[in-house]
Amino acid sequence: MSVAPSEPVDLGVVELAIVGIAQDGGVPQAGCACKNCRMAMEDPSRRYFPSSCAIRGKDCSLHIIEATRSLAEQIVIASKSLRFEVSVPETVSLTHTHLGHVDGLGQFGKEVIDSKDVPLFGSEKVLLDLKRRRLVDPFSAKTVTPMSFFSPKDGCGFEYMFIPVPHRDEYSDTHAIVIKGDEKSILFIPDHDDWDKTLNLNGFENIREWWNYLEVDIILLDGTFWNEKEIEDRDISEIPHPMISETIERIGHKLETDPELYFIHINHTNPILDENSPQYQKIIRMGWRVARQGGTFVL
Repeated sequence: MSVAPSEPVDLGVVELAIVGIAQDGGVPQAGCACKNCRMAMEDPSRRYFPSSCAIRGKDCSLHIIEATRSLAEQIVIASKSLRFEVSVPETVSLTHTHLGHVDGLGQFGKEVIDSKDVPLFGSEKVLLDLKRRRLVDPFSAKTVTPMSFFSPKDGCGFEYMFIPVPHRDEYSDTHAIVIKGDEKSILFIPDHDDWDKTLNLNGFENIREWWNYLEVDIILLDGTFWNEKEIEDRDISEIPHPMISETIERIGHKLETDPELYFIHINHTNPILDENSPQYQKIIRMGWRVARQGGTFVL
């Protein structure tokens, strides 16, 4: 299958597309008939894939962050949003090894794409866990040094920096990723346990101090749950994430000097998936945003 670009690609420009905004299970989630899942079953435009980004380099190379089960659909979204023909990503980078972030890796194997030596960037612990699972066979594993910028490909025109964050590290550790272009930088942080632990780990006392240190212009931020009452049939303390209600209480209304902030990694139960909900409207009134699948940023 080939999807042609809808308009000419501007070579020499780095552009990032959000190709998934949901938590690991997507929307609809398997076995669920909640309001959001029912609407997604009835209306394909309300279906959301697990959180992932695609970056088109200056040289028109394609790079993805996270390899989800919806890889095929997300490459098509990237093709349409970033205006290039459907192709295999030239590099893959991972924040951690929870299933929803890595279960697309197998599609690079001989059963599907049959890739050879695709650069796979991750921390030492991430790559070790994937080697145990035999998921690195189609890749050339590249161990990342945290807090140090590197280019995933010569000539791509952008750099990554991995930043350690705490997040239920049963199998590996977890990192947020800064994507830095010539004009702007984006912080991609789809998962972390809570603000106090994240700030302490990185040596800061409040959220804005951390943002200012990172010098990022855009933040794609963990928005898994609205509040702790959202999940009724599970112990929410066993799946820790900062609640959106807590995050916006901590930071208040957007200041002129703040980065743009978009919530991603949204659980299928989260009311912000409905743009008419009071929760969604509160986020907008405070100057923040909810990420849009297919949305793009020029870096």
